[in-house]
Amino acid sequence: MKEENIDFSVSKNVFYNPDMTFCRSMSSLAVGAIGKKLDVCDSFCASGIRGLRYAAENKNVKSVTFIDIEKAAAKLAEKNAKKSKIKYKVVEGNISRLAFEIAADFLEVDPFGSPAPYLYDAFRFFNPKKTAYLSVTATDVAVLCGGKTKACIKNYHSRPLNNEFTHETGLRIMVKKIAETAAEFNMGIKPLASFSDRHYLKTILEVKRGAELAYESMKSLGYIEFCPSCGYREAVKFPKGKCSCGKKTDYAGPLWLGEIDNVKFIEKMEKLNEKRNYLHKREITKFLGLMKGETGMPPYYYNVHLLSKRKGKGYVPKMDEIIEKIRKKGYKVSRTHFSPVSIKTDAPYKVILRS
Repeated sequence: MKEENIDFSVSKNVFYNPDMTFCRSMSSLAVGAIGKKLDVCDSFCASGIRGLRYAAENKNVKSVTFIDIEKAAAKLAEKNAKKSKIKYKVVEGNISRLAFEIAADFLEVDPFGSPAPYLYDAFRFFNPKKTAYLSVTATDVAVLCGGKTKACIKNYHSRPLNNEFTHETGLRIMVKKIAETAAEFNMGIKPLASFSDRHYLKTILEVKRGAELAYESMKSLGYIEFCPSCGYREAVKFPKGKCSCGKKTDYAGPLWLGEIDNVKFIEKMEKLNEKRNYLHKREITKFLGLMKGETGMPPYYYNVHLLSKRKGKGYVPKMDEIIEKIRKKGYKVSRTHFSPVSIKTDAPYKVILRS
């Protein structure tokens, strides 16, 4: 098999998903954008392709430790790593035990399903570190995005919302869970690049040790209040329970209300992408541009089709027309990577409805 410029072997007994090539490319750009020398740990390595790409494509990766609980996966990762010219180690075992034995500057947590049970273990990999980087993928999207409320409350200690901006809500619930776990280890978080794509949610964060930093992260938690009747939404510290239209509101949270992307970091990823001949190069360029445009915006977005329906219009205006009208009124507005038919803006809801 070949993914980008990496030749590697696959096995019917070891999981490999070619549809995650885009995600691995985005993540590799993030590894390179960090710049600092990194000892990387791929904690659910399977074939090892993710860790192999991180090392092959980024000069700042010093070494890679591949971990998998399955013997077949560990053997395959060893076989693939031997083909490369990287410094590596392959360990067969459970990360819950190995977290006390291995230290990493950059930890990849990409399990099947929810990453929640592994977050405490993840921060133990950083015990000797003052600064580290954590990359987390969640494929239990139905749970985080409101399809399974009880499971979300159980696994993430938050209430989801199954509505038009549910994918951002789900991503922010995941980041909240990471912030809470980090705080218990006296570490604060700074999301660098976070996104929703296909069947997964992804965030890459910088974590730093310090009680005050942990406290500052916890101050970024809150709720999104939403009125199913009129469509109003708002970021709040605590839900009020009633909308100005007189109807009862719903809510999601607690969740992360702070930034989920860092503009300077995204720009570094953009520069690296320009130099690389990735299969998804154009898609990544567009994706990163949208993510950058979303910074500084409220933690939710508006579906243009539903806005038109709520206004009673018999047609859906063009996205560019709506964006131009809102900008002319002096507000920030952009498209969003979360949905091709939605916008993000800091304009008041009444202004949006009139646009």
